[in-house]
Amino acid sequence: MAWTETEPGLWQRPVGENESMIKMIGDAGQASGKDVWSISATACFTASVEPKPLAQALRDGWAALRFWHPSIATTADGDTLHYRVPDVQQLTHWLDETFTVLQGELTVDHILGTLPPRPLACCYYLEHDGAVILHLSHWRTDGIGAFHLLGALFNATVQHLRDDPYRLPWGDETVRLVPGVEEALKLPTEPTEAIHTATSMYLSTLGFAKGALGITRPLELGDELEPMAATKATRLPTLSFSPDQTAELLSACSQRGLRFESALHASVTAAACSVEGPTAASDQKHHTTTLRHSLRPHLPAPYHGEAGAAGLYTAGYFVKVPTTQSWLDNALYYESEYAKGPTPELLRSRRQYALEMKAIMSRTAPPHPPPSGLDMSWVPGAQDLVGTMYADSQDGRWLQVDRIGISVDVLSRHVYVFAWIFNGQIYCRLAFNRAFYDDDFADTVLGLVAQHLTSNLLPVVS
Repeated sequence: MAWTETEPGLWQRPVGENESMIKMIGDAGQASGKDVWSISATACFTASVEPKPLAQALRDGWAALRFWHPSIATTADGDTLHYRVPDVQQLTHWLDETFTVLQGELTVDHILGTLPPRPLACCYYLEHDGAVILHLSHWRTDGIGAFHLLGALFNATVQHLRDDPYRLPWGDETVRLVPGVEEALKLPTEPTEAIHTATSMYLSTLGFAKGALGITRPLELGDELEPMAATKATRLPTLSFSPDQTAELLSACSQRGLRFESALHASVTAAACSVEGPTAASDQKHHTTTLRHSLRPHLPAPYHGEAGAAGLYTAGYFVKVPTTQSWLDNALYYESEYAKGPTPELLRSRRQYALEMKAIMSRTAPPHPPPSGLDMSWVPGAQDLVGTMYADSQDGRWLQVDRIGISVDVLSRHVYVFAWIFNGQIYCRLAFNRAFYDDDFADTVLGLVAQHLTSNLLPVVS
């Protein structure tokens, strides 16, 4: 259903089935004081916005972002989303609740993984580090959307240096509240035979998790019997390739008929096998990962672009490859899956898939022993979502973005490689829970991914 004004200034719609499924996963971490898979989009930047203090400029930009992307201020109550048009006092209260200035010698790495669950999307400004963090529950958006919001925040910050966000025409923003993916795709509420068939096909990939290659490193921290733990913060080691290395890797992919994410996916699989060691080379073993597709290109205008930033429009399913298969064969297989894009079957299954997944999670006990594994998530087109320079052409004030990043809160034993390209450089970030793995192990995993990527794509230099 679409957004409806149920009383003056109060707009509501049902939580979409896909949003509800992801929210159910996120809420499972409440006992540990966490929001599973909550997204953090980060940026390090420099700026010249005087005479307005930078912290005030960002706060004003955050207020304006709510006007342009009001869904960042929705709240979930049971099966219903709420949005209230704010008056001056309510807008001030929302800003006080959601915009935080962190002082002292704190860095992004200190903060990520320590952020508590919040009912609202939040923005943190780290004065010493010259950085911002957008922290949102995953049911609110996905990686592309989070980067869209990051870019929109910087744009709003610069565009509203000379005006007061309180003077925006509040009330008009409700036309920009985003729909759930089911509504946007106009999926029927009653499943057809074709929908049931497609749903069954994607649900069947859950079976690929059985017997999949895990991470068998002895646990020095945490209780092996506990499915989740939050005794340690998530720590996020990141490596980057230089612009020259990035150009070489992308060119090598092109020459082999591969998109970069296919080569990266094969390298993640190779790293998982390297971590496992010689026992991985068995005909009986396979590596299972998630194949993710953005549904945004298939959404109607305007939600296929930045207007859909504060919406969850992604889909995924499990894929598996035998551990005995070569890097190139794996890369070609992943290429064939990425090349499919969001098929009609994937699109039409979204509502029913979410409903059936919720039912499965409700009646199924957590697996024992808890599973682990190395997975990945690629954010395409990041360089088109966040600019490197935002400037006020009238008076020369500016904001320059040096680096961006993305990750999720991890409570399980799974380890995730996040990757994106920004400012001509490939970045890879590892998200994991330090309750189960130490820093040296994390750095080794990330190094193995980079090693397999470069050794299989770039010629050996004598």
